[in-house]
Order: sequence, then structure tokens, then C-alpha cells
Amino acid sequence: MAQSDHQLLIQSKPYFVSALLSGFLCVSALFTGQILLSLLSLSLCALLVSGKLKGAHSKDHQGSRNWLKWMSLGLGAIALIGVFSGLSMVKVWLYAVPLLIFFFFDFKPAMAVIALVSVVTAILLHLLESPLANIQFLASYVFYLGISCALVYLREVRRKQLKPLRRTDNLTQAATREHLEDDLTKEIQRSEREGSELAVMALGIDHNCLSKLTTKQKAAVIIELGRLLHNNLRVFDSYYLWNQDEFLIVLPHTSSAQANKIANELRVKARKEIQIKDEKITISVGIAGLNVGDDSKALPEKASEALSYAQRKGSNRTQLYREDAEPSAEVRGEA
Repeated sequence: MAQSDHQLLIQSKPYFVSALLSGFLCVSALFTGQILLSLLSLSLCALLVSGKLKGAHSKDHQGSRNWLKWMSLGLGAIALIGVFSGLSMVKVWLYAVPLLIFFFFDFKPAMAVIALVSVVTAILLHLLESPLANIQFLASYVFYLGISCALVYLREVRRKQLKPLRRTDNLTQAATREHLEDDLTKEIQRSEREGSELAVMALGIDHNCLSKLTTKQKAAVIIELGRLLHNNLRVFDSYYLWNQDEFLIVLPHTSSAQANKIANELRVKARKEIQIKDEKITISVGIAGLNVGDDSKALPEKASEALSYAQRKGSNRTQLYREDAEPSAEVRGEA
């Protein structure tokens, strides 16, 4: 299963060490009678541990991350309450708030939240203590905030630079569509050179299922389909995100009859293994075998045409493309 950048971060050793140290600080503060410090440490430890557990095991990654956003804001609120209570030791925790917010929020929303927290902090310090007493803290806070913003900005620049080089989608592990034409051209050339067969499948969620799903649920189903393909296709097969709700699968050394068998197995497994709120998900598959004159554009179009025909006829179907008239060799899936 592919992992997002956020998931990769929470699986790292420094993340684990941070959770361990915050737990140790919580216990130490509790034994010394520093209740608020213990509460802050406990909140941070819970935030880090929950992030690791939910990021590793939750299927609803976006939902779990939203929950962690609220926890990070809660930790920042506790730190501000400590400052309002006049506890000078709590001010140090405000240094951690920007990094936590940058970690759980996207860059632009994080900047807005941090700006708000910073303004509230400045107002509280101005009202509760003399400006001169807080010059050193405010200068350190601004310097630390600047470093945090610079590091996160560099991370965003790096991510944008590497994005065109990524061959796979993080969540589905499907190759991106930009690479399809070149990859398929190479497979066609190899097939013609070796005299081997080649088949292409277009796989899509059936329309009757799509009409019942929200945008968020559709995204979850696409991720599950990506996992299904990753776990059931051969090592030398490849699959791509094709249209919004479709995958394109390239099957080297595979005849149309063999591709038909693979497609039927995928349909059965999809119906058994993928469901959203007790709603079973069905897919249909269109198949096109390589013929003389086919190129990297014609094959996907034929497979997609066969898929469209199958979905017009109903749901949970496999359809072989035929040159004569409409596609034929329809195979109805088992319920």
C-alpha cells in the first residue's frame, strides 16, 4: 500500500522518539507537582501517539488527519491558557505550536492559524506583563517562527519540484497518466519485436454505485481499487489513473482471453472486498487486445469504449472490444 508524505513522517524514528520524550516529561512533571506542565506534556504525547496509530491503521486518512488538526489546536489553546494564567514556564511551549500546526495543516491554512495564535499571544503578553519584560521572548518567538516558516517553505518547494518526477500516486500506487503513452509505446514495440501478445483493460466503478457515493466516498473507493490492483496484478503488469473514476491496466504477454479471466477475477474480488457503508461496490471492465496498426492512443481508446458499452448495458460486466460494429463477447459478472 502506498503512503502519503504525512504517513511517512509519522512512521519515522524521530516522530517515535518525540512521543516517548513527551510521555517521559509528562510523568516527570506529575511527580514534581507541575500539573499544567504535565497536562501539556500529556496532550502532546496523546497527539503524537494518536497521529501514529491513526495514520498507520485508519482507512479514512483525511478524517483522521482532521481530528489531529483539532488536537494540535487544542494543545496551542492550553499553552495560551497557561500564559493567561501567568505561568512563565508555559511560554516555552508556544515555540512548539507553529511546527505542530505546520505538520497537521496545509501550508496556507497553517499560516493563517499561526498568525492568529501569534496575535493572541502578543496581546496576552502585552496585557499581563510589561512590554520590556517580553522583548527577549517575543524576539526569540519571531526568530523561531521565521525558521519554521523557512523550513516548511523549502519543503513545499521540494515537493513541487519532485511532483513531475513521481511515477505513482501516493494513495493508489497507480502510475500517473503522464507516463502512460511512453510506457505503452514501449510495450507495443516489445510485443511486436518478440511476437508476444498484449492486452489493455479499462476498469471503472459502475454508474449505479457512483450515484450513491459522495465525493469523499468516491475517493475512498478509488484508493481501495488501487490496493486491489496492487495486490492482485502480476509484477510486470502496470496500471494507471485514467479518468476520474477509472484505471487503465497494461497486461504484457497476455491474450484477450487471458485478460478476460483476470478481469472477471478482479470484478468478483472488488464486489466481495470493497464496500462503503454496507453498499457493495461493483466495477466493469473493458478489454482491448493488440492488433496490427494499434498504437499507444488507439488501445486505451478501444478499452475505454468497451468499458462504456459494458456500463451502458448494466453493471458488474466484462466486455471485449471487437473491430466489427459494437463491442461483443460480453461476460456478465456474478452477484
